[in-house]
Parts: sequence; structure tokens; C-alpha cells
Amino acid sequence: MTPGLQRFVEMTTAAETREYLSLPEVALKLGISAPTVRRKIAEGELPAVRLGGPGSSLRVSRSSLETWLASRATAPETAA
Repeated sequence: MTPGLQRFVEMTTAAETREYLSLPEVALKLGISAPTVRRKIAEGELPAVRLGGPGSSLRVSRSSLETWLASRATAPETAA
């Protein structure tokens, strides 16, 4: 297994058991980049918490991510 693939497996396995996810983990789950996740947090679109004081790591709770995703769900389009 390549080092990159090994890191991917470790990240996804660890993310499945923790309540708070790092921005790269959120990005991986959503299929977007970490800077896009950070922008969505900065714009107030995606809720996050800062663990510690200023400059500390941002995390997104698994439950708030699921709620955010559910709020963005759309009904499937029907063929006319």
C-alpha cells in the first residue's frame, strides 16, 4: 500500500469513530477541497467549533455535518 493510500485509509477509519472531524476529513466526506470547507465555515454556512483559543484547530461535529447536509437535500427531479 502506498503511503498516500495508507494515510487515506487511516484518515477515513479514524473519522468514522470520532464526533468531531477535521477540515480535511470533512472535505473528504463531501468531495470538496479543505479551503472550500474553510470558506463555508467563514461565511457561516457550515457550523464549526474552535478547539482551544485563537489560532487553534477548527472542527465540525458529525451531527452538525449530517444536519447541514440534510438541510441542503433537494427533491429528485421528475421527468416531464
